[in-house]
Amino acid sequence: MKGQDIYQHMSKHSIYDFLNEVAAQKLIEINSAIQPYSRKLIASKLSELNNNRESLNKRQTKELEFFLRDYNKELKREEFNELYNNEKFFSKKTWFHKNDLKRLDAIFHSSKKFQATVNPIFGVDYIATENIFRRYYGGEVNTYLGKGFSAFFSFRDVSENEVLIDPQYFNTYPVGANRPNRDKDLTDFSEVRGGITYGWEWGTIGLVQDQFRWGNSYKNANIFSGNFPAIPQIKLQVKPTKWLEFNYIHGWLNSGVIDSTRTYIAANGQEREIFREKAIVANMFTIKPFKSLHLSFGNSTVYSDSSFDPAYLIPFFFYRSVDHAQSSQSNKAGQNGQLFLDVSSRNIPYLHLYGTLYIDELKFSVVFDKEKQRNELGFKLGAASYNIAKTNIGFVAEYNRSNPYAYRHGLDATTLTNNGYNLGHYLRDNAEEIYFELNYKPIQKLKCKIHYLRIKKGPDADQYGFLPGFGGISGIPYLESIQYKQTEIGLTVQYEIFHDIYANASLVSSKITDDTNSYTPQFMRGQQTFANISLNWGF
Repeated sequence: MKGQDIYQHMSKHSIYDFLNEVAAQKLIEINSAIQPYSRKLIASKLSELNNNRESLNKRQTKELEFFLRDYNKELKREEFNELYNNEKFFSKKTWFHKNDLKRLDAIFHSSKKFQATVNPIFGVDYIATENIFRRYYGGEVNTYLGKGFSAFFSFRDVSENEVLIDPQYFNTYPVGANRPNRDKDLTDFSEVRGGITYGWEWGTIGLVQDQFRWGNSYKNANIFSGNFPAIPQIKLQVKPTKWLEFNYIHGWLNSGVIDSTRTYIAANGQEREIFREKAIVANMFTIKPFKSLHLSFGNSTVYSDSSFDPAYLIPFFFYRSVDHAQSSQSNKAGQNGQLFLDVSSRNIPYLHLYGTLYIDELKFSVVFDKEKQRNELGFKLGAASYNIAKTNIGFVAEYNRSNPYAYRHGLDATTLTNNGYNLGHYLRDNAEEIYFELNYKPIQKLKCKIHYLRIKKGPDADQYGFLPGFGGISGIPYLESIQYKQTEIGLTVQYEIFHDIYANASLVSSKITDDTNSYTPQFMRGQQTFANISLNWGF
């Protein structure tokens, strides 16, 4: 396990929630600004907790044992190699086998050269009060190859009888490029995640297609949200010392912008559309000056009209300087750069304090000039605690703000989007979000929470317009007018019946005013009460 990484998707909420909880108690340290975590990292943190069981309460101890039966596949490789090294494919120990050390998997094989886990994915989310559903099915495969290589694959096919994930909508559903089903009154899309990685004791490099989330948050991250179609990417992570971690990605995006010079008419008369090339490069340095304190900073650039730029393959660069050199200081030839900062403190027991700053553009010379300022930035402030004084009660409080033009750009081919979905905060620019949550875990695997949400959004950058060659217009007031308002109160109960098999029920009362008629589906607008139920195996 020392040099092998398979990434555990963020949709496995239970393990991420558990690690956040024990990190707030200062039982482990984890860099929660960069997600997803690898299964190797999760396994190592569970092993730390297993050596410190006396610090856990009864419910936490049972949850630890529950999670270990999954991640023991990383921790107890030698034992599993002896027990599950089956030469025959149709063996009792290969198919749907479990014991005290291992969870139930559909197929599991383990040997010195090869470990493989196969599980199905299927489920349904149902809004009972509106008779609206989303159903999906697929499967996932995780493999370790020899001592250094790993490969993983996940596929799901999704159908909706009402479009819930239009790129313009404000929601946090798993997304994809929708295609109408002409045979049925449905909208379909499919998604593939996976990749191959090579790891060593203090680092990993891989070619993967996946989502990623950067920036501490319990509601919605504001650097990279993770709520966009999976991106093919080169991914690098190194941890050369205990106080330094470095992350880098170079990903290829779908611009959706037609390249008219390359689009052509085929021999059969059909038009062949070619999109303009588009890519993103990003890095993040995380420094731990003191125990339980993490300071992260980095930058990113979305660039287009260049199929391959080797300067963006240098992981530790400041990419805005690269852009200035390549574009000869011309905005019309330039790319779209961003800066970000994240601070995370768990120094006070049971309390996680965090803040994130996203900078699209900031001119210090006019920062306080209302008519000339271009403070195109967003920030998040938050506090969270779990298992306060071992009562199994916790809370989350977050405030998020994004100024006009944050996450926007004057050129369609260099916007911070993939397939039309914003890579940053889901509310995009000129918006405010306040979120409170009170949660309670009475027994293992059961979580109950009450939440309050308030959103305000003003006109976005498309309505203000852009100056030719210079991006946004200066002096745009924050929330000068309100085009979208939402208040919401909800109760949610979630129970993990078996590993990766979840049952959820929620009751939500909301009031939405959408003057644009574009940010939410029609059935959600106005004063509404929704009863939702879901059951799923996998994610």
